[in-house]
Amino acid sequence: MTDILCLGEPLVEFVRLENGTYKRGFGGDTSNAAIAAARQGASVGYLTKLGKDRFGDSIMALWAREGVDASLVTRASDAQTGIYFIDPDPEGRFFTYYRDGSAAARMTPNELPLDAIRSTKCFHLSGITLAVSEPLRQTAFTALHSAREAGATVSLDTNLRLKLWDIETARAQTHQAMALTDIAITSIEDSADLTGLTQPEQVADFYHELGARIILVTMGPEGCLLSENRVSTHVAPVPTIAVDSTGAGDSFAGAFLAWWLETDDPILAASRAARVAAGTVSGLGAVAPIPHRDAILAAE
Repeated sequence: MTDILCLGEPLVEFVRLENGTYKRGFGGDTSNAAIAAARQGASVGYLTKLGKDRFGDSIMALWAREGVDASLVTRASDAQTGIYFIDPDPEGRFFTYYRDGSAAARMTPNELPLDAIRSTKCFHLSGITLAVSEPLRQTAFTALHSAREAGATVSLDTNLRLKLWDIETARAQTHQAMALTDIAITSIEDSADLTGLTQPEQVADFYHELGARIILVTMGPEGCLLSENRVSTHVAPVPTIAVDSTGAGDSFAGAFLAWWLETDDPILAASRAARVAAGTVSGLGAVAPIPHRDAILAAE
């Protein structure tokens, strides 16, 4: 049994360097979250489908190095592993995706290891998991219901990507998933599009009404609003020099879940997750700069 089980699409990334060449790395929001959680000391597993290609092999090797259990990941000989390109910018993330028809996009509910989902402590997915394709969306909702029925904590990061779906569908499907969610993680930017609300306290109330117990609304340099059972706390930002914002929210989500499960203290967990996110934006790529547990504890 794992502490945290994540579902989604991992990707191989290519980050543009200042000299115009590209450096290969890894991404995919829930995979980034899984690695962030593992680097904080949590027991983490991952569910997806990868192509039987060199990119898929490299992702499996990454998880092996990071201590993420990928024993339940399936491989497809008739579909490729997704890739994407990043143009870094401290103020934003500019992505070019090549993921249509990928192996993960073809994953179906009958491929889910339901026993593993039912036995995990926390099941985590994202808006991107819901947006990639209709088959993966159906898979995600089947997994959500199974986790919920088994009493696992369900965590959802909104992670809105309007390149993947239209806003009306995004709102309807995200709200439906939130009704099955215990921990809602969102950004103030996502929330403005998904709820029409721009004040973090209003956003928290909105997601509490849908059913979530713990809400985290990240606000970049203004920190984070944490609301547990409608009691709000402002979590201060951690000063950093931003180089590349890719993966910051993902690492925050994974780190929060890891520290929350360990300490049962959401305020402490959010504070440590903020430090993880600050470390992530200080380097290039979604995975390489994510801080490890020792660095987070040493900074306190």
